[in-house]
Amino acid sequence: MEFAPDYINLEQNLEFALENKWSAKAIPIAGESLEIKEKMFLYHDDKYSNYWNIREILLRDSINYSELSQFIYMRYGGDDLARKTLEDLNTLDSNKSYRILNAGSGFGSDMIAQAKMLPNAKFCGIEFNKRYADLSAKIIQALGLEEQIKIYNANLTDHDHIKEIQAREGLFDGAYSNLVVLHIKNKAALYQSILTLLKPGAIYRNEDYTRQELTNHKFAEEKIGCQNLMTIEEMIQLAQSAGFCESSFSCLTDYWREFTLQRKKNYFENIPKRSKKKEIFFQDVAEFFSNQGGCGGVFRHIK
Repeated sequence: MEFAPDYINLEQNLEFALENKWSAKAIPIAGESLEIKEKMFLYHDDKYSNYWNIREILLRDSINYSELSQFIYMRYGGDDLARKTLEDLNTLDSNKSYRILNAGSGFGSDMIAQAKMLPNAKFCGIEFNKRYADLSAKIIQALGLEEQIKIYNANLTDHDHIKEIQAREGLFDGAYSNLVVLHIKNKAALYQSILTLLKPGAIYRNEDYTRQELTNHKFAEEKIGCQNLMTIEEMIQLAQSAGFCESSFSCLTDYWREFTLQRKKNYFENIPKRSKKKEIFFQDVAEFFSNQGGCGGVFRHIK
């Protein structure tokens, strides 16, 4: 089935076509009146964004995971990092029935890869952006993974939202965030939420940007959307204040610098239908690590 978009009514047409083919939606928390509706506009000159490409693929007769995975990963590493995340959480035994939380699940890419690695595990994604949350639920439905993966549309810093999810899902054997916390201003509330949802001894893995003395804070905030960017020491203190008993950090700044530059090069050379916004994003992230004093890596916090 080929989908021919009408640019005048692009948003409505995509939504209507998808709703007719895939019924899945994220589970809303706090009821319809408080439903989170962050706007993610589709501009006519940016019709090759991840959001657009995923919808195009979902409207075809057959769903190709390999093709879909090119667009549902919005960060570094793909399936390799999905496996590394499980390793860091001590949840890589395929025979065990883990319960794993993805705090800030985006399009669900990490959980989709991990569900294939851990067929007995259950995954729960919490995503603030309603459009991402609903679209990820449709992706999961299309791939036949609804029994393993649930998506909630909720606010990670809202205590009532977290309390309701805990009542429904119980506690988790591990939790992770991949390049999510950098966008959240109230990081203290988020760390409290994660602690609330973890079993004793469980690990929270937070892959995140950090700042140092030479970091250009204005560039980080305006170009990449970093809110309240903290130093490594401040992040560890934040975790301890929340109640985590042990924390460690692995620096990935040099790797991210080289990887981002290579990723930018590959995007320009190998993607025929390029998103203007994504081109700018790659340029800005590369600049952040190359010339704006940016740094970051992986925090592991033990409850």
